[in-house]
Amino acid sequence: MQSISLRIVCILMIGAIFSCDKLWPGDEEPLIVDPEPKGILDMAFTYHVQGIPAGRMKKVQLSLAYTAEDLYKGIFFTQANVSEPVVHYRFELPPGEYYYYATVICLCAGDSCLYSGFPARNGTIAAGGKVTVEDGKITNYATQFH
Repeated sequence: MQSISLRIVCILMIGAIFSCDKLWPGDEEPLIVDPEPKGILDMAFTYHVQGIPAGRMKKVQLSLAYTAEDLYKGIFFTQANVSEPVVHYRFELPPGEYYYYATVICLCAGDSCLYSGFPARNGTIAAGGKVTVEDGKITNYATQFH
């Protein structure tokens, strides 16, 4: 009885081995995948505000939205982790039109921020606009704070 059950277990194990993935490399068919169309948006996050020392202004946010309505509502599909030393941010995107939103903050004391166009001390100003990404191309764009 024990030898019959041992034979059954051996047969099941051999069957399981051959029912799995192919054992020999090169037998599988090559997987052909068409690459998705992609373009690169190179966004230069720059700002030049008069009357405030450069060290008293900081980048806060750089975000992208699919539509102007999403931009207005604050629904962004991606946001960059902004940093002062970094100027260029690259996004690999499908071709199309996108909307960007960028903000900087004023950290001066007194009325310096107010006289330079900020709403108040520790206030932010924003820039936004529409950019177009084309397939296989690098689109260069710079933020424009007015």
